[in-house]
Amino acid sequence: MHHPGDDGHEHLAHLPGRASPAVFAARADVVLAKPARSDQLELTVTRFVAALARDLGDAGCTLVGHIKGTLAARGRGDLAFHATTLAAPPALTGGLAGDARETVLTVNVIVFGVDEQELPAIVRNAWSRACDAETAWRR
Repeated sequence: MHHPGDDGHEHLAHLPGRASPAVFAARADVVLAKPARSDQLELTVTRFVAALARDLGDAGCTLVGHIKGTLAARGRGDLAFHATTLAAPPALTGGLAGDARETVLTVNVIVFGVDEQELPAIVRNAWSRACDAETAWRR
């Protein structure tokens, strides 16, 4: 039942302390040291989400709204990823055709229990550990 002034987020009522989401959205130009196959890039994205999940847990994350994004290569398609929990690997859809060296990473993270000021560094550090590449973040 909807009540005046109710924003529909009753599930957040159980969260201790920080009930406001921490949000991070950015794009990064990623240049790999050498071209990578599609399966290697899928493994990189999976490693990134796993590293990010560990770091978010360490930072006090109490709930994941979502962790999603794409790794795209011009003319080769894109690999989309999505996670709504820290405990499971991301769902992957799409994919890249052939080898890719230059890609664009797009990331959107909404989590609860994490200081929003710390979130950009958490995301960027997780990516750096998962992917050994020249990465130029833009917001």
